[in-house]
Amino acid sequence: MMNTETRPDAYFRQMKLDYDATQNSYRHILTTMENALASGDYNTLWELIPYIEEGEGQLAFQYIGKTQRLLRILNILRLEDHYRKPLFCQDCSGADALWEKYMLTLFAFRRILFRLSEESQEEAAVWLRNHPVSHFAAYIMVQGELIIPGQAFYETLAQIYSQTWSDTDMQQFLAMTGLPQST
Repeated sequence: MMNTETRPDAYFRQMKLDYDATQNSYRHILTTMENALASGDYNTLWELIPYIEEGEGQLAFQYIGKTQRLLRILNILRLEDHYRKPLFCQDCSGADALWEKYMLTLFAFRRILFRLSEESQEEAAVWLRNHPVSHFAAYIMVQGELIIPGQAFYETLAQIYSQTWSDTDMQQFLAMTGLPQST
């Protein structure tokens, strides 16, 4: 059994041993995403999910935090594609634009959650209305980023997206978040 003083040392030794393979798998993920988004080849994007979860991409997932968010994005896209919703990557010219949209959406969610000022909340709401995401993306991002919102946060998102999401989308969102369903 390893004592607690050597556990971090062992982790960093292993990380050093895995460095080249980690960097190669991370580059593969980014290059594949870039090419798939440029060509609209979403099946290639879906192939990245098992690559990251079970294949060589596990090292990138383990050591490079951005990979965890990229996997979250891929799962959002696959779910949206399955249910024939507008894809989160819509209007994204490549992996960098997709990453930027994710981070800006997350930033807007946090501005609403933390209610820093009325102006800050309104700017975030305007940005979210101008860059809509599916109810799946909103829910998965909030849960995956360990944002612990109260009911008011979800109600605000429902209000922001009330003109964007269909009645079915809204009902699913309300069910996922535990908000009362309208009749």
